[in-house]
Amino acid sequence: MNIVFMGTSDFSLKGLIALYENHYNVVAVYTQEPKPAGRNQKIQKSVVQKFAEEKGIAVFTPKTLKGPDQVRVFSQLKPDLAVVSSYGLIIPQNILNIPKYGFINIHASLLPRWRGASPIQAAILAGDKQSGVTIMKMDAGLDTGDIISIQSVDITEKTNYGTLSTEIGNLGSQMLIETLTDLENNLSKAYKQPKDGSTYASKISKEMCKIDWNNPAEKILRQIMAFSPVPSAWTEINGLRIKILDVDIYAINERKIPGEFFENNKNAFVACYDMALKLTTIQPAGKKEMSGMDFLRGHKNLVGKIFS
Repeated sequence: MNIVFMGTSDFSLKGLIALYENHYNVVAVYTQEPKPAGRNQKIQKSVVQKFAEEKGIAVFTPKTLKGPDQVRVFSQLKPDLAVVSSYGLIIPQNILNIPKYGFINIHASLLPRWRGASPIQAAILAGDKQSGVTIMKMDAGLDTGDIISIQSVDITEKTNYGTLSTEIGNLGSQMLIETLTDLENNLSKAYKQPKDGSTYASKISKEMCKIDWNNPAEKILRQIMAFSPVPSAWTEINGLRIKILDVDIYAINERKIPGEFFENNKNAFVACYDMALKLTTIQPAGKKEMSGMDFLRGHKNLVGKIFS
């Protein structure tokens, strides 16, 4: 069986590795084109492209899949099945129609909850108690295809984007191989998504990551966890931008101004609307990650000033 894999992120890489290690015939990989990244804006290939090239798998990085040329190229691969995972481009119907067994998608949510671009972050932001993986048949809609299989994982107060992405990425790759082991039977048992309960997870913007200390501590905690370790929730104090990677909620007896930086038992805290957050792990601009205590020791002059 000829398989085309389409993915770009660290999450999707796990699916490609699973196909390779289980000796499936991946005839080609589609991934988003190399883009500038990091402080120096150096052009970087996706992790999926790097892995495919290391293993000698043909790689395609089109800007779009629309147009007759893309249909011709895809058809020439003679795919029996396409596997999509966090790819990032819209796949038109004339390409969806090409493989014998169609397209299946490894989607990082419990569909129809959190269709769209950032389901992992959205689940944490919303305070969901569970996330998971849905293996689905793809159609022309946005994550609206029939469900082949679905499994959940728990979200705790200390679950962040990095840990949840790893957990459900591993789960998704296992579910993919289970699906392929008896593909025709599993496809025949696919069922429609529930009509109710669908939500949409938009792309992450810079402003979504900026902390508003006038919010309740619980809401800010979820924001920090949803964007940790990347792209990271951020704030500023005295012109210094700081990424906040990990915090703990603490009740405070005295009233403080939201955003106020203060010390308690040699620990660094920031006041919120209702409580305070102890800074556990942070990263000031141009510096390595450090504890809140280390930051406090080097910035005593900031105590009493306001994060904004």
